[in-house]
Formats: sequence, structure tokens, C-alpha cells
Amino acid sequence: MGMTTQFIIFLSVFFSLYGSMHFYVYRKIISQTDFPGVVNIAIIIFLALMVISPILSRTFTSERIDGAGYILTVVSSFWIGFVFYFFLINVGVDLINISGKLISRAAFGGDPSLLIPKSYPTFFSILLIVIGICTYAYFEALNIGITRVTIQTSKLPEDVEELVIAQISDVHLGVLVGEKRLKEVTRILREVKPDILFSTGDLVDENLDTMKGLAEEFRGINTRFGKYAVTGNHEFYAGIERSVRFTEDSGFMLLRNQYVNLNGLVNLIGLDDPTAKSFKNRAGEDISKLFSRCSPNLFTVLLYHQPRKFREKALLMPIDLQLSGHTHKGQLFPFNLITHIFFPLQGGFFEVNGKKLYASRGTGTWGPPLRFLSPPEIVVIKLENLKTKGY
Repeated sequence: MGMTTQFIIFLSVFFSLYGSMHFYVYRKIISQTDFPGVVNIAIIIFLALMVISPILSRTFTSERIDGAGYILTVVSSFWIGFVFYFFLINVGVDLINISGKLISRAAFGGDPSLLIPKSYPTFFSILLIVIGICTYAYFEALNIGITRVTIQTSKLPEDVEELVIAQISDVHLGVLVGEKRLKEVTRILREVKPDILFSTGDLVDENLDTMKGLAEEFRGINTRFGKYAVTGNHEFYAGIERSVRFTEDSGFMLLRNQYVNLNGLVNLIGLDDPTAKSFKNRAGEDISKLFSRCSPNLFTVLLYHQPRKFREKALLMPIDLQLSGHTHKGQLFPFNLITHIFFPLQGGFFEVNGKKLYASRGTGTWGPPLRFLSPPEIVVIKLENLKTKGY
């Protein structure tokens, strides 16, 4: 299936679902309010604009209409989160009301209206709840935390007591995640002082024209043994050539199906995101040959954007630790229940058949600049050398 066909299918599904959601929201608004006709028309125009806004905003920003593109992107991005929770909670209330009616009729055979809340209080209560959720989610997205993991291994050189690795993932630098957020990321990294810094994909978002000067911020992060990155799907959406240039300008060595013996400390392998196949932009070596280059006496780290099929890979590949991201752990609860279907191992530390995986919740945001019950993180992994502990 070609990339164009996939894109058309994606747009068809997206507009069908997103448009249906807005239609439901419109029906809910007019059924529980008494706005005059001119207000109803304004609501229809606004909702129609919001349905097509994800495409319009990308078009505006790609054409460098910065003012209109930025405003539309900000409004439509926040709106995605707002309309999602407004829709979700209203559906929940409707289901409760319908269940109440059915129970009342079955049990009493009478008028069930007492079980149904008044329209105005319910409508505006839901509105306040959604505003509260989105406000909390906005500040949760800004609060980047540090997740610390300790792994003990006997595969480090005898003269190395420990090795500190920092992982960032899914930063999505672009229109919404810009200089202010990046400075917070780099501030934390300076505090952590990692020996190695890894970026496990989606460092950039689709639009790169807003990212002037951001590479310099990353270049200011100094590590003892370097900075390494792999592609995510958004590197290809943004244009792989420009994404590679930005990543390398930021001081990262971008591994595209490549092996590196990292200063005799660890084996490091970085794989392209599977999206490379759709764009027919595969690079680097044949994957099956990469692992044959790994020294069996060294700790082996695999950087791979998606935590897909880890169980199978853990059996087939001689890796000790895989670092991934991609899922954001749903970003907005309860989306994590959906992403869990496709990525059972998401948002945390897992071990399968002795092989370890850390799937990051992500450091930034994609789409709405909100995170609800899925806070952003920078992962700090300490490899402790068992040899120096007498094991």
C-alpha cells in the first residue's frame, strides 16, 4: 500500500470520527441550551472550522503564514483535548441516563424523569469539569519529571563503576513545543549530568520552520561519551533530510540502522522507525548483520522508537536493554487503553526473558499541548557494574 493511499485512508477515518464527534457535541449544545439562531449559526461555523483545522493549520504553517498558522494551531490543538473530554463525559452521562430509564421502567413501570438530571445544571457542570481537566492537563504537560531506573550488570569494563544514561523521547519540537520547553529539558539534563544522552525518536514535529536557534540549546549539553539519536515517525513526516540536519546540528549522532562500539563501554545499535519503509528511505546496514558485530562481553543497548514486538525481538536479538517511546502512554487518559492494544508494553520498565525495555511516556506533547494522567519524563538509567561490587 503506497504512502498516498495510506494518507487518504487516514484522512477519511480521521474526518469521519472527528466530524461525528463534533456533530454529537453540536446536538448536545442545542438540546440543552436556548441560544438565539445567530449564536447557533456561529457555533456551527466554529465547529466546522475546528473539524478541518488540523489540516488548515498545517497548510498555513507550511506556507509560512506565521500569524494565522500559529493562532489556528494553538486554538485547534487545545480544542482537540477540550472536545474529546466534553464528548467523552457527555456520552458517559447519556449512558447513565439511558440505563436509569431502562431500570426505572423495568422496576417501577413509571415516569423515570426523576432519575434524569436537569439539562442546564448538567450541561454547565460538565463544561466546568472539562475546563478543570484541561487546565490540570496543561500544567501536567509542563511539569517534566525525572524517572530513575537502576540496572545491575556484569558487562561493563572492570574500571567503570557505573554509567549514567539519560533518555529523552517524543519531544516534538515545533510550533507548540518550542524554546521555553526545550530550555526546561536542557536545564534538567544539566542537573542530571549524564555520561550518555539518547533521543529515541520524534525529536521534531512536522514543521521545522519554527525551530531556528533550538539546535544551539541542545549543543550546550555536554556528555562524557556523546549524544545519540534514532528516527521516529515524525522525522519522516517533517522531511527526513531536514530532520537529519537538525538532529546532527543539535550535536547528536543519528543512527540509522547502525552499530557503534561506544568507547569500549557498551554496544549501541540504533534502528530506523518502520515509517522509513513507507517513505522508501531506508538507510544504514542490513539489520540482521548489525547484531553480529556486537561484542558479547559488553552491555548491548538498542534504540528503537516503537516498543513494538519486544517479546519476539527479545528472543531473537542479543540485547540487554531496549529504549523506546512513541506511545506517550496515551497522553490523554483513557487513550492509554487504546494504545495498550497495539503496544502492551508502554510507559515504564519491563523485563522479558532477561531482556529489559524502558518505554518512555515522552518528554513533550503531540497534538494538544496537554497530558492527563501521563506526565512527561526524562529517564535516567544508572548501569551499576557488578564487578566492582565483588560479584
